[in-house]
Amino acid sequence: RVKYVILPIAAKMMRPAQAAQASGDGYLAGTLLHEISHGLGPVFARRNGQQADIRESIGPAYSGLEESKADVAGMFGLAWLMDNGALPKQRAQEYYASYVAGIFRTLRFGTGEAHGRAEMMEFNYLLEQKAISRDKDGRYAIDFVHIPEAIARLAKPLLDMDATGDRARPEPWFGKY
Repeated sequence: RVKYVILPIAAKMMRPAQAAQASGDGYLAGTLLHEISHGLGPVFARRNGQQADIRESIGPAYSGLEESKADVAGMFGLAWLMDNGALPKQRAQEYYASYVAGIFRTLRFGTGEAHGRAEMMEFNYLLEQKAISRDKDGRYAIDFVHIPEAIARLAKPLLDMDATGDRARPEPWFGKY
């Protein structure tokens, strides 16, 4: 997946120097934290005074919300691990470049698939926050200073929507992004 799909897509879509920073190890670190982050959040929500399955409470947007929560909380966790000395800070650009390269891979699935919907929202949010920008040559650039802040800001509403089981919030959120 990394050698034959992610890295070639990154080479076409990202600034060459940043695409070269993407790696299998960087992608693996993000993927591990993504999978761990699936465990965050409630199993049940309170709806009409009753306990309801979180998937039912959130409804059709659940799968996209769950995948984006795992992506973003995973990257937030990766930053925390770097900040607390568990992972080397000098690899931060590698981790973020690998994350963005992975977004380009997953976008090809389209918004009809949960991962594609999640990463389209993440990509558009990061563009809006100027953590990613498009150069005049059509390639994308990561602002390595601002991407950790943008991810932290994105984690809050995603985790909040998941924690509350609020059905009314995810669809407009995904519609916007």
